Amino acid sequence: MPQELNERVVKAIEPPKVGAATIWDAKVTGFGVRVFAPTSRRTQGARSFFMNYRADGRERRFTIGSFPEWSVEAARNEAKELRRRIDRGEDPASQKRERREAPTVADLADRYQTEHLPKKAKHSQAADWQMIRNEILPRLGSRKVADIHHGDLEALHREIGTTRPVRANRVLAVASKMFSLALKPKEGETTPWRDQAQGNPCKGVERNPEAGHERFFSQAELAALSDALTAHRTPAGDCISFIMLTGCRPGEAMAAEWKQFDVEPGFWIKPAANTKQRKTHKVPLGPAALELLARIRADQGATARRSQGNFVFPGQVYGQPLKNLHNAWKAISGAAGLSDARIYDLRHTFASVGAGGGLSLQIIGRLLGHTQFKTTLKYAHLADDPLREAATKITAQIAGAGKPKADVVPLPKRGGAA
Repeated sequence: MPQELNERVVKAIEPPKVGAATIWDAKVTGFGVRVFAPTSRRTQGARSFFMNYRADGRERRFTIGSFPEWSVEAARNEAKELRRRIDRGEDPASQKRERREAPTVADLADRYQTEHLPKKAKHSQAADWQMIRNEILPRLGSRKVADIHHGDLEALHREIGTTRPVRANRVLAVASKMFSLALKPKEGETTPWRDQAQGNPCKGVERNPEAGHERFFSQAELAALSDALTAHRTPAGDCISFIMLTGCRPGEAMAAEWKQFDVEPGFWIKPAANTKQRKTHKVPLGPAALELLARIRADQGATARRSQGNFVFPGQVYGQPLKNLHNAWKAISGAAGLSDARIYDLRHTFASVGAGGGLSLQIIGRLLGHTQFKTTLKYAHLADDPLREAATKITAQIAGAGKPKADVVPLPKRGGAA
């Protein structure tokens, strides 16, 4: 029989020996308290307030909280608020369950891995997942996707950016793509994980400034690198040599397989899965690159460095390619006396040598695998150098007409270098 619940009544309820007893409140319909049998931890039996109601013809029970953490009066007021929501057509118990089962950022990371990563080149997939695993999940993984707000991403970006400003920008870009997926329903579902009002929490986070890095190795530096690489004949060292001789991206080199060079001798057919543009890229190889590949192939056939899984540059794990060149590059560049150099500078240098030699930007772009001309435009000033030198010699000839020959810069002979 219902009775008016108060602190004294709830405390005095005798717990059953087993199971639970239910006492209904006389003031609010559906509100009550359940008293559970004693346990080793709760010798007086636990007490919990609840609200019973019907929604869509089915009985629901919403647990409000435990006594004495919730006072009787506070629990009754909560029950009254729940009643108002129920009368408006809401289903608090179902909403609570949905809330409890709502996807977390860790779930969103899994979705990113399934829905988006396969669209990227293999080396980009590894880089993205490393940022998710090492930067995003430790900080936000257990949080509900719908609870993340702008300030959370701003704090994440600021924390990483304190010591690694460029890395912070890259992490933010990956997080932004993750949360853009959350704005769309997952396959088989009807509602998105975040609504449009919540939006993408990465939007508006100010990126750290990034100074343009243009490092081109001189002939002396290239000679020092070649000497250091000769003394470092390992899969990683050979891979770095190959990058220097082809201008390819490090990820493309590490993923290279022998079959890509066997399709058409003298050419490297990069599969779409390995290229940044997700397009097959056919590139001719120079004599030095071909000699390097021939030596590697011979070494792998004669020593324990046999390529597993047909990889040109095998990693330490059976059947897998190289995963990282950082330690090898640190040792090699250090031996060459290059303290401020990056592996990617080899690619810039390859392009700069071509531009400085008078090759068109279109040709350089095709060798590098650029699909947009503007990507190659950063080498335009280098491509202008041969023209500038030629213009200097021509104008000197014209301006020196009629002057003593010692003051005139001679033009190169036909077929000579400008």
